[in-house]
Amino acid sequence: MTPGVQVSGEQTSDMQLAARVALSAAAFLLLTLAYRYYKSRVPCGSQQGASGERGKGSEGAEGTESMVCCKEEELPPGLRHRWVNNKGEKPNHRAGGNPPLWAPGPAVFGESRGQDTPAYRKFSVAEEEKGGETSGAVLSNGNSAAVTETAMESEAGCLLWVCFPQKEPTVELVAGAKFFHIPLSSESSIDIHLDLGNCYEVLCTAKKQKLETLREAAYKVMSDNYLQVLRTHAIYSRLSGMERDLILQRRMQGRKYVTVADVSSQGESQHASRLCYYDDQKDTWHLLTHVPLEVVSKGCAMCSMFNYLFVATGCEGRGRRQKPSNRVFCYNPLTNIWREICPLNQARPHCKLVALDGYLYAIGGECLYTVERYDPRLDRWTFAAPLPNDTFAVAHTATACDGEIYVTGGTLRYMLLRYVGQTDTWKFSLTGGNKDRTTEMVTVNGFIYRFDLNRSMGISVYRCGARAKLWYECATHLMPFPASFQCAVVENLVYCIGRQFNIRFLADYVSPRFGTKELQTFPSPRGTLSPVTLVLPDREALKSL
Repeated sequence: MTPGVQVSGEQTSDMQLAARVALSAAAFLLLTLAYRYYKSRVPCGSQQGASGERGKGSEGAEGTESMVCCKEEELPPGLRHRWVNNKGEKPNHRAGGNPPLWAPGPAVFGESRGQDTPAYRKFSVAEEEKGGETSGAVLSNGNSAAVTETAMESEAGCLLWVCFPQKEPTVELVAGAKFFHIPLSSESSIDIHLDLGNCYEVLCTAKKQKLETLREAAYKVMSDNYLQVLRTHAIYSRLSGMERDLILQRRMQGRKYVTVADVSSQGESQHASRLCYYDDQKDTWHLLTHVPLEVVSKGCAMCSMFNYLFVATGCEGRGRRQKPSNRVFCYNPLTNIWREICPLNQARPHCKLVALDGYLYAIGGECLYTVERYDPRLDRWTFAAPLPNDTFAVAHTATACDGEIYVTGGTLRYMLLRYVGQTDTWKFSLTGGNKDRTTEMVTVNGFIYRFDLNRSMGISVYRCGARAKLWYECATHLMPFPASFQCAVVENLVYCIGRQFNIRFLADYVSPRFGTKELQTFPSPRGTLSPVTLVLPDREALKSL
């Protein structure tokens, strides 16, 4: 029996050894699988053993960050990522720091990129200081209460971890460009440039990741550069109707200012012509920007639409070299940039520009009875219905009211022309006025106000309802030998601005009247004064002229 027992003990020992080996192999396999799973969950290049100060900062920020995982292809292709420490230095990823994620740089709008993004010429007071021509947002280093984003190696299939704290990033206005402050931790941060080349992709990512501030930043870039968005099919056609209305409404939000263009065609200095705005609260004038020489001309016409200032040039040059011009420019007060758009089909000095239903109309001009319409989406001028009976329109005035354009004055004395945009037709009627000369006509709250000049009596104001079509005198202002002036409307106030005076008219429904307060006149006018109404961004420091 003893030999049998010894054999049984040897078999038991062998079985225990085999079981231990099997358990060890299983444990090793489980550890290997766990390690591989851990490696797949930890971002590339961001293991705990990574050297550099950034690793310490990540540990300190663990308690305030929420993790959002997304594939590399889910991020906008136009984003640029750059690691920066709190000293403004780039860590060396070869020494253990995190490598940057490379992505194509932001597209510079205005370069030749096909029909979706037509090229334009740009003019700006700060053109030498800033190379970009659109208002963009740059995500860069800043305070600790901003978004944290961790960028990984851009290898195929590599997961990208994006960290966002509880507080939203802030936007600042620095030299005309907006900056996001998005530190990765207390030691490092990331730069992302947001412009028209990537704003739609950024918007899609912000919606998907529910990043409210990034979404608002994308909308703001589109709003600040509304005309370019209109002409870029790849952006505008993909926006919903609510989003299209939103970016336009944001351009119109803010405080409205009477803005006057002082255009002097005699001076050759860069600062001879200027654009100024009036602060009615302080009764002061302030310089907004200078008008480029290429925009300056005699007999130019101006109008505001979409919170842009449009200028149709009149006659370029001086003396015998003066010749009619068909060039058209626009100024964006939100980016402080001048841009040349599609020229008119005909040069038309002393024409009138009127905005109606999202289109711009150039009416008449010297020896012209034709009318052109500008479509901002196509950046193209086309001919509309000409003035009736081949009537020339020179030194005239025009306004839009209730979906129609009204033209009178100048060579159209005693005649009121009415254009219906839906049918592209003109109709005419009598103005019911006298021998007084009409100098201006504006629209306020569904009423048309016509300002006539009388050498002995001063200024007479006539009012007409857009539907009633009945003119009657509603106010007068005594002023011997009044000079010509032009008007700009802010809410229910009409500012009558000439070289010698600045008068405010209250277009009240019951009792329209001129104000009694003497307002500050335009300082040292050098040329023709053309007032318009613009919504200007907030300015912390205003310098009086």
